[in-house]
Amino acid sequence: MHISFIIFILIAIVVTAVSGYCLGKRVSKANQRESPETTNSIPFENCLVKNADAFKYDTFTDSRDGETYRTVKIGDQIWMVDSLRYNAKGSYAPDNVEANVKDFGRLYTWTTALNIPAEFSVQSLAKDFAMYNKIRGKNYQGIAPEGWHIPSKKEWEQLLSNLDARSNGCELRSECLWHKPGKDSFGFFALPAGYRFDNGTFCHFGRRARFWAKDEYGKANAFRVSITDNSVDIEGVYRSDAVSIRCVKNT
Repeated sequence: MHISFIIFILIAIVVTAVSGYCLGKRVSKANQRESPETTNSIPFENCLVKNADAFKYDTFTDSRDGETYRTVKIGDQIWMVDSLRYNAKGSYAPDNVEANVKDFGRLYTWTTALNIPAEFSVQSLAKDFAMYNKIRGKNYQGIAPEGWHIPSKKEWEQLLSNLDARSNGCELRSECLWHKPGKDSFGFFALPAGYRFDNGTFCHFGRRARFWAKDEYGKANAFRVSITDNSVDIEGVYRSDAVSIRCVKNT
């Protein structure tokens, strides 16, 4: 066999081996990015202790069920640090696992959040003008504890105005339980509870957080805040979806 051919074969083997090694490293890194277990191992209890020390949370107790919630002041607003856990009809445990409620709160349809008839999941509030005006008023309680209310889209926008102009929401995400640890700059402690479609499917537990606003968007949608590993936004979704609730204190 000609020596030049042998050298060619050896070079080809080396190139193939190096290419395989590099590809393997890229695949490994991709898998690490997709696996929360390998990218965020911060214990939940560590987050609780760190935030308690950093933000000196206040607390209050919901008289309906004895549940106690942490609170924090962000700008001129006072927000619940924990998502609502009140066990109302039309609410669900995140990922359909009741044990998740303790840390993640419950998921609620929009009509449950506002404490109005379920028929308004596909009808405009204008059908009942008195109720429409009541909900549009300041500090509409809905299913919130006494002294608290379901935030309006405007109140969510006020909260988000505290973030950096090019923020991806990291200032609101907790350091633990997300694929990418958040900065949690304000002590808001958003956790990825996911959400539930009206067909009973639970989605994105450990990946996304969604919170209702009281404002309707068309006949079958309402505004919600969405936080992911890479983004934060306010958009309309079906009112029949079940998402988390964060309440803001009455002013």
